[in-house]
Amino acid sequence: MSSDLLETRSRAFDTTAWGEKFHFFQPRNVVFWIYLWMCGFGLVKGWQMFAPFAGYFGRALLVAGIVGIISAAVWTWWFRHIDRYERQPVGLVVTGFIWGATAATFTIAVPANGAVGSLYTKIFGQVWAQDWHAGLSAPFVEETAKGIGIVVLLALAPRLVRTATDGLLLGAFIGLGFQTSEDFLYSIAGATQGFGAHQTDGLIGSIATRTYSDIVSHPLFTALFCAGVIYLIGTPAQPRRIGRGLALIVAPILIHGVWDSMLAIAGGSSSLVFVIMIGDIVFAFTALWIAFVWAHPRESHFVRDILAPEIESGVLTDAEVTAAGGWRQQRTYAKAAPTRTERRQRRHIVRAALDLCSDLAVSKGDDSSQVVESRNEITRLRQGTAAQNIAR
Repeated sequence: MSSDLLETRSRAFDTTAWGEKFHFFQPRNVVFWIYLWMCGFGLVKGWQMFAPFAGYFGRALLVAGIVGIISAAVWTWWFRHIDRYERQPVGLVVTGFIWGATAATFTIAVPANGAVGSLYTKIFGQVWAQDWHAGLSAPFVEETAKGIGIVVLLALAPRLVRTATDGLLLGAFIGLGFQTSEDFLYSIAGATQGFGAHQTDGLIGSIATRTYSDIVSHPLFTALFCAGVIYLIGTPAQPRRIGRGLALIVAPILIHGVWDSMLAIAGGSSSLVFVIMIGDIVFAFTALWIAFVWAHPRESHFVRDILAPEIESGVLTDAEVTAAGGWRQQRTYAKAAPTRTERRQRRHIVRAALDLCSDLAVSKGDDSSQVVESRNEITRLRQGTAAQNIAR
């Protein structure tokens, strides 16, 4: 292989830190102790909030917990599915999730939202605060509380949190943790309606409402916000982009604020509420799409640097490496195949190329057993396609 290509690959490994492990226990890092204190305090406060309901509302708590676990599992599967390139270390993902579920929720957001609501009531009155408190408090308090989480992860894993894509994916898991705790809170609120009478009915209604509202919720908000933080701060792998950073920080605050203020903005008109809801959803997913469009070229560049020597050695073609760089490129490459079978085989080869990229990152370019196996898998897939073509 060309020495220039190998040197470029080595620089990509060093810049991205793909394949490196996350070590949570860092006794010499002050942020580690701050993280433990804030998450521990949040865990205690959460327990104090839920413990009084554990007796009479035990059944509701159990159902809410099961639904929360299922919801979190579905979201986790989806986030891991869209983690196209080198996947985030599980320990780092769990660390972010715990921050969102404990520190961001119970240590920061719950008391801060209560304080801001009390202030609004004193200044503007009970009626105004009831209409606008959620939309003019939660977006600022909660997005900041969750956004602090990506700064904490940056301090705990500066080698691993480097690109806007890292911010998007880790932010989504921080938001997922927050959403899980918040869904639990709302489920309990639904179960306690009517002084505990028909608590399961209230719980089912609350769960249904939260499931519908979770379409545009904290994972999406926090993904955008944290990507914006990465752009604002800048890293060795991600040049600073202040305009993009500010846009991605402001967007979720705006989306969140409109979502929580729909009834107040609509003035009681149900049809206008529906229009605002649809508009907010479209804007939210458009913002998320733009964030991925902005982030993917950087990741695609690193994928090409890592896989370029495989083109020279004949393991992959230039078209396959290009397709590995993004969803759009993969679709274009697959659709160009003349038959459905070949389109499917092309998708498998691209997926195998990304697996090879991941294995190369872990081995830092050495021919480990996993790297050799990934190369053999690509060869097997290509030979299988050729054999099918001959058979036809």
